[in-house]
Amino acid sequence: MTWYQEWFGEEYLELYAHRDEHEARRQVAFFREHVGSVDGLILDLACGTGRHLVELNEMGYDAAGCDLSFTLLRTGIDEHGSLPVARADMRALPFCNDSFGGLVNFFTSFGYFATEDENLQVVREMARVLRPGAVFLFDYLNVDRELEKLVERETIETPSGPVQIERWFDPRDRSFNKRITIGQKRYLERVRGYDLDEISTMFTSSGLSIRQAFGDFDGAPFNAPSPRLILVGSRAR
Repeated sequence: MTWYQEWFGEEYLELYAHRDEHEARRQVAFFREHVGSVDGLILDLACGTGRHLVELNEMGYDAAGCDLSFTLLRTGIDEHGSLPVARADMRALPFCNDSFGGLVNFFTSFGYFATEDENLQVVREMARVLRPGAVFLFDYLNVDRELEKLVERETIETPSGPVQIERWFDPRDRSFNKRITIGQKRYLERVRGYDLDEISTMFTSSGLSIRQAFGDFDGAPFNAPSPRLILVGSRAR
């Protein structure tokens, strides 16, 4: 079983409980500010429990979500009621070509897979399901910032007890790794670190055009110290 099949469950939800509806509301407001109205359905790719999906619909968009984790999807439905979601693998989305007028991908939900081709396939799927001219927002880590600020070990207190976290960067595959120990259980997070040039190449080759690159959800321009890499653009017409 791969790390992302094991980790995105109840322990994940507890560790990241601070990622709440207030954060989601702010991020969706950023999307609205920089994209405006959207003609057609928006896909929340890797939607998790649907916190952004709820905010998108409350702000007047027509949005649906998909995620691989049954636990996250089920938790979202339990918390929010009926949600328009599907269980899906990002590498092979169960949607027709040109289905969506927009797409959002929040909280570094990219770079999970073992090979470059698999990660590129995610971008190709994003482009495939978007209509020509459809908009996207892609929220990812900043490689330079992550390398500079890497905290190798820390302990986080949660309602269920302490969580031990170890972090390291593997230069062989340029991956950021996090080992999470909760009691007797141990999990791994692994994300391939792509810089802006690499992502731009992947997007352009797949027919996605980047219009702006931001460094945070306050709208600051992207640069080396930026906490995030947030791309706004559209599928080529």
